[in-house]
Amino acid sequence: MKNKIHFPIIIAVAIATTCLSACRSTDEYKKLAQAGTNYSKALNQLLDLAVVTRIDESSEELLLQDRENNQTSDDYNEFSDSDSNRIDLINRLKKHNSLLSKYFKLLQDLAGSDAPERTQTAIGGVVDNLNTIGQTLRESNLIENKEVFQGIGKLIVSSKIRGALKEELQKRNQTIMLELKTQQELLNVLSTQIKGDLKGIQDRQELRLVINPLLQPTPIADEDTWIATRRELLTQELTAAELENASQALGDFQNIFQDFVEGRSSSGRINALLTDIEDLLSVIETLKTKE
Repeated sequence: MKNKIHFPIIIAVAIATTCLSACRSTDEYKKLAQAGTNYSKALNQLLDLAVVTRIDESSEELLLQDRENNQTSDDYNEFSDSDSNRIDLINRLKKHNSLLSKYFKLLQDLAGSDAPERTQTAIGGVVDNLNTIGQTLRESNLIENKEVFQGIGKLIVSSKIRGALKEELQKRNQTIMLELKTQQELLNVLSTQIKGDLKGIQDRQELRLVINPLLQPTPIADEDTWIATRRELLTQELTAAELENASQALGDFQNIFQDFVEGRSSSGRINALLTDIEDLLSVIETLKTKE
């Protein structure tokens, strides 16, 4: 009699536990998908900014050198070739980012699909292209320590993740971790370079737009514009430091993905990342208004 009473209770508890586990996994995946979308958007805007600051800094340097010593077409081409190589790398990283964003969107589709075969096929194509571009990015001379990619192992997928989603994560989590690490390494370098480019722009524009006019024998014609320009340039360094701090937070997305796959609660870290992304987008927007 006791067994007849307790057996249904045990079944009910097991079902409830399974449902709660599945709900928790689904809720966390929705947050992960949102973080992935926001991460992709923020990285794209950061990469766009990297292109602009690179061109502006080299243009300011060309003008500075031209004032000191008239430049030749060879001098100009040397700067342009360097800029073109950097822009090509950034464009490949943007394509890589677009494919990674598509992968996470397909994972979301896979998690809620009753007929996952078509989605699985699409994922295979996306990951193949992602890895092809990733291989070229990992060969970049911007990444000095290539050994950082050698220690990336296969993750053990949590028992809370089930079905086609679990099968996919078991199959490709190591590849995705590698591609996220690739982005993280390049992001660290580029965010530092953006800060350096902004400093270079600031120094050269301060000389060209603030100091040189002040040293002329004639008074400054538009004093209000001169004051506003000086204020904008002197506060730009603070904004650049904020940009570097906020962009470094994007590197945490790799750890968040690992936490999700391995079943560790990542809600707090995802919320923190979403906040950091909003801060980054705000700083980028501030810099855009100063252009």
